[in-house]
Amino acid sequence: MDKRIADISDPKIITPADGCTDLFFRLFNSMYDGVCIFEVCGTKVKALYLNERYFQVVGYTREQYLPYYDNITITLFEEDEKRIFEKAYECLEKGTDFFCEVRGYRFDQSVGWFCVRARAVDFIKSDNPVFLASINDITEQKKTEHMLSLNTERSRILEETSTAFLLDYDWVNDTMTFSPARDRENIVIPAYTSYLRRESCPIYDEDVIYYCKVLFNVCRKQGKEVVDVRSLNKKLNEYSICRIIFSSIADEYGSVFRVVGRIEEIDERSGLIARLAADRSSNSIAGLPDSESALSVIRHRLSECHSRCFMAVADLDDFTEFNKKYGKAAADNAILLAAELIKKTFPENAVIYRYVSDDFVIFLEDITESALYDMVDKLRAACQTAMLTLNGESKNAVLSFSVGAAWTVCRDKVNIKDFFITADRALIKAKKECKGSMYVEKITY
Repeated sequence: MDKRIADISDPKIITPADGCTDLFFRLFNSMYDGVCIFEVCGTKVKALYLNERYFQVVGYTREQYLPYYDNITITLFEEDEKRIFEKAYECLEKGTDFFCEVRGYRFDQSVGWFCVRARAVDFIKSDNPVFLASINDITEQKKTEHMLSLNTERSRILEETSTAFLLDYDWVNDTMTFSPARDRENIVIPAYTSYLRRESCPIYDEDVIYYCKVLFNVCRKQGKEVVDVRSLNKKLNEYSICRIIFSSIADEYGSVFRVVGRIEEIDERSGLIARLAADRSSNSIAGLPDSESALSVIRHRLSECHSRCFMAVADLDDFTEFNKKYGKAAADNAILLAAELIKKTFPENAVIYRYVSDDFVIFLEDITESALYDMVDKLRAACQTAMLTLNGESKNAVLSFSVGAAWTVCRDKVNIKDFFITADRALIKAKKECKGSMYVEKITY
């Protein structure tokens, strides 16, 4: 037995109970449920006993699980790990059992859902709170629940229109499915982000950037978005205008697992061209260029550069909640402060502009990935000390950025939308990993 995990059958640490110690553990090892006895040691959950079924449930062998004995919650999603601690201390305070559904990574890196039922016990001698828990794998049950939510939302959208295409985006596997009307066969596009970067993609190049931004926004957080784009009508060999409505499907903890929606043609009088032009020319703030001018500069630099280039998309974390809490005036000031912090952090030769809403784009040439991480760390530190006027008082800004970055060594075939799509996809991963973090991806062809 690994010395880090206690042998709770040792009479030195278990409270005698009429000589039934052996019965206890024969019973535990014969149970269908995974059984775990753990103690809460500060910010760690240490295993004292795990039955054989436990390892089958969480997807490890006993040997594979050895590194986690001292902190068994480390394999869980960050927010679910916090929930375990909250439930445990609530259980101690109220003297009740606790029930919790959590997500965790198995040894093969697949994600599983687990049901944890636990109660505090006193038959183990310890200076820390000790709990007895049963663990069950409820992954298939969750898949069924999620599919029901997905089908319900698809049906609701279908009822709203009989002429539109339905779409279903599985962002985890990067697969888009279009469901045409009138019983035509579904169109399934695997590796969808790669497809959007191809010349064969029917969406106008300029609009792909904004289309992806809106799509990836609803992949990151639950909500609904609308975007209008120009799409090539191959029959007429001309661009038509399409309106796409996205709606994200999330689990009970707000984690998005699917995006559904509809797409339909509209006429130009709906104001697409005027709105796009306004979006691209009105987002100049804090001395930063508007997006149209910035994109022109980036394209020119890409055409002449032959070194390593990075494009980073920096997104303010929890900005919707910030807006609701402090109001629009404070939110506008926060955007201005964020722009100033980014300008001061990155070198003068960087191309920086406001992307949409609370997102900023930073384009850098001839730097290393470690240098980019250093700059983002510097930005993170500046956010922690920045002051902002909130409700008439100067207070700590409480701002943080999540960053998705794309890089490549420039060559003839690199396209600006390659950078945007890859960086936006990286931003989703950064947000899922941990708010305030950065995820970097190389552009692949």
